[in-house]
Amino acid sequence: MATRTESDVQALLQQANLREEDLLPEIQVLHFSPDFLPEQDNVLLIELDKNLLNLFKEGQSAVLRGDPQESAVLCTNDKTFEVRGAVTSNSVLLVPELFVPSETEGKQTLVHREVSSIHHSYLEVVPCKPRLHKLRRLLEECPYEGSDENHPSKGHRYSLNELQDQIQCSEEELEAGLKSVGAYHIYGFWQIPKFDYQFRIVSHLTNLIGDQGWPLDGIPYEEALNELSKLEPRTVMAQCLDYYLEPMHAEREEDGDSLHAVNGDKVCRLFGEVLLRSARGMELDEFNTMWANSVPKGLSTNLSQLKGLVLLDKSSPATVITYFPTGELPIDIKSRFETLFEVQEKWTYDEIRPFLDDLADNKNPVSTLLMKHARGFTVDGTKYYSGRYTK
Repeated sequence: MATRTESDVQALLQQANLREEDLLPEIQVLHFSPDFLPEQDNVLLIELDKNLLNLFKEGQSAVLRGDPQESAVLCTNDKTFEVRGAVTSNSVLLVPELFVPSETEGKQTLVHREVSSIHHSYLEVVPCKPRLHKLRRLLEECPYEGSDENHPSKGHRYSLNELQDQIQCSEEELEAGLKSVGAYHIYGFWQIPKFDYQFRIVSHLTNLIGDQGWPLDGIPYEEALNELSKLEPRTVMAQCLDYYLEPMHAEREEDGDSLHAVNGDKVCRLFGEVLLRSARGMELDEFNTMWANSVPKGLSTNLSQLKGLVLLDKSSPATVITYFPTGELPIDIKSRFETLFEVQEKWTYDEIRPFLDDLADNKNPVSTLLMKHARGFTVDGTKYYSGRYTK
């Protein structure tokens, strides 16, 4: 292996119009290693921001997630990043022992460094929304219908580790996603209660509140759990209470039992869905009356509680409400828009947004998705969106 001498360096300085005093004391001379290969396939460069770099320096870990047909994401304990390929017009030399000298004065010495590879591409990571689209579908493979002894599982149940392998998000985001879809951790597995079973256990709760005469914002948690555990497994009822009740950060004077309040929006949404599932569609006024009469006394219903769950047809004299859950729509963006515009030719922003929120992220908010996949127009001062290629 030929190496450069001090005289070689002096000659290069003259050719480059540089002065010797401009050099740092330790001069690093680069040359290619004997086994050098351009664009080595076994080495990938990745660009990290300071926060991610510090995470790795502190010894924390991250994992790449994604099936072969999915674009990869990088997941830390609490965040998800999209991994993208990028190219550079410059040649990036990988020199394992290269360093930045800390001394600016001293005797000049030559240090030889080997270039192991040259790269013209790298990976960059960009913060993204957790990709939870598959979560509900996986959990619905085996919905929970009651205790295992009476209702043997008829599908695959997923542990947290299995879900982490399947869902592209961080561990904290996955746990938040499980809570948001109302999943329960039962016998070591995560399951969504079958809808009829969910309504049954919530009915146990609302009936108990009525029988005991408890105020909706003063439910003693432990007493309620003890009573309900006589009807269903305690672990199920505890998670039901945690989902449908909210802590008031107050205690009952006589025994210190923590007081909780009913989450009216969640309970009203559940009761509204019961009515909607049983009918293909009904007039909105009729539905509102039935809905208000069905919920526990003291709770107020409003259509905002049903966002992403219903479709309002205003084309006839009487508005018709129909069951139209976002969870049953295609995950693919193009297919999602095609389905929405097949069901309804034009939408206002407020009407269509609940059916697109799950596909939006920081890079592509709902407004951007509409610009890309829909055509906007205004009628009598109201802006609507229709299919981009609708005639």
